[in-house]
Amino acid sequence: MTTADQIREKIADGDLEESLDLAIHFLQGRDPGLYSECLQHKGRLNDHNRQYRLRIISVDTMDMTRAQVRSALLDVVILRIETLDGQAVNHFEPKIEPAQRQQTVTLNFGNNAAATAQNFGSFAPTDASTTLADHELARQLVEDFVKLLATYEVENAAWRAAQFLHRSLLQGEMMQPQFKQNNFYRAHQRFRSYKTPISFVKSQPTNRTAIGSLRDRDEGEEIVYTLEKTVDNGGMPGTVRVFFPKNGGGPKITLVSF
Repeated sequence: MTTADQIREKIADGDLEESLDLAIHFLQGRDPGLYSECLQHKGRLNDHNRQYRLRIISVDTMDMTRAQVRSALLDVVILRIETLDGQAVNHFEPKIEPAQRQQTVTLNFGNNAAATAQNFGSFAPTDASTTLADHELARQLVEDFVKLLATYEVENAAWRAAQFLHRSLLQGEMMQPQFKQNNFYRAHQRFRSYKTPISFVKSQPTNRTAIGSLRDRDEGEEIVYTLEKTVDNGGMPGTVRVFFPKNGGGPKITLVSF
């Protein structure tokens, strides 16, 4: 049985924790971006399990969290694992002096708007069509989103945030309650942990090429951006998912994990 089939079986049994453990074990050394994302899902699931046991959150919130993790596993993680199945784990990391490492993996558009492809190093997507101009649009989008968090109290900021979000995160013109509860509130609490102007440490394309139903479908490309912290305290990195629609519309945020 393949790893993907094992994960499907665990999901069918309702064991999301074991499903994530299988995914994390497989993705380590194969897909750093998705490996990190699965670690975040596991941390959030464990945190919400603890809060539920302490009666801090309701059963509805717990069910919503589990549904979101299940959706991520089925829609993104399993598909990626199937494409990687059979590839060797890569634990090799070239020896790089600290100064060179910083230049290679970090790109701060706020101070380096004239960057060329040579400056990207490992930040440059290898199998994505995203250009330097697209990355700058994404950085500006996230920058404006963080400015909103810094300017307004949380409920006022939530009311104004629709312009930055993909419509899949909206109900009419307002933010979906589950995204607001599970992601936005936390982002509003933790945005000060990240450098401003916003600096992307790395990017990772996902396998997502469309969002929505057949009647309301956006085709395009989704990129996960990891943000640089003000102080690296060893915690989980903050990430923002940005979707670039094929129709030429501007990029929109599809997930925030601070």
